[in-house]
Amino acid sequence: MKIVHIKGDIDSYSKNSLSILITQDGLSYSIYDSSNNKMQALVSMRFSDNHKKCDEIKDFFNSEEIKASDYETINVVYSTKNTTIVPDVIFEEGNVASIYALNHRINAVDEILYARLPKSQCVIIYSVDKEIATLIGDIFPCYNAYPQSYSFIETGLTKTKISESPNRQRMLIQVFEDFFEVLVIDKTQIVNYNTYSYKSSNDILYFIINTFEQLGLSQNDCEIAISGFIEQDDLAVIHLKKFVQTVYFESINRDCKYFYRFQEFSPHYFYNFLNINL
Repeated sequence: MKIVHIKGDIDSYSKNSLSILITQDGLSYSIYDSSNNKMQALVSMRFSDNHKKCDEIKDFFNSEEIKASDYETINVVYSTKNTTIVPDVIFEEGNVASIYALNHRINAVDEILYARLPKSQCVIIYSVDKEIATLIGDIFPCYNAYPQSYSFIETGLTKTKISESPNRQRMLIQVFEDFFEVLVIDKTQIVNYNTYSYKSSNDILYFIINTFEQLGLSQNDCEIAISGFIEQDDLAVIHLKKFVQTVYFESINRDCKYFYRFQEFSPHYFYNFLNINL
């Protein structure tokens, strides 16, 4: 988790949207003023004790004076490796748990949720920590829940379709503390989506190169766009640039305005999270 504390003047009379990102190691929130199409705040914290996450979340919201009544819309984004993507046409709400169980074991501490992806016409089924989900529901009685893959996939498809080369192969990578996800798009269609656990930069490099080989992707024609919690000088990135001709980090969304202090951190860290409102 990247620690950031950026907070502009929040106008209580504006149509403010609160978005919350919960990852393995910490929590972040952003505030978006839809009246002025401006991102006004991005604040994060790191958990100090994994056994006391709920207490730390409550204390953090209290210290930041975050109240549900102050926001028109509240989005909660859960970072989880355990996701399953299925086409919307074969999805049945009553079979959510059984579909999820085809790929992942359901534990007693898990709550199984799903989110529809309208642009890709798919459904993401995912698991979250039941205790944390209950706490969030107590603090915010009405909110929209998403997995981290929601904005990752939807934004990636939209950006591809409106690009100058929509038919080009693209691999999107989003990195979190102990896993990363890969989305491959070819001719504006999803070819592959998967998540991978990793412990080192070599693990990231291995899975990406393996995906290139398994899908027969071109090192010259397929571009790689990177976002998430990875440094620009990471060894995986350095070696990828030797293997693939076009590798770059995502930048800020130019369709939105930002409080000036947003320039203080690399935009790819929270690229997809900030796009949840746009």
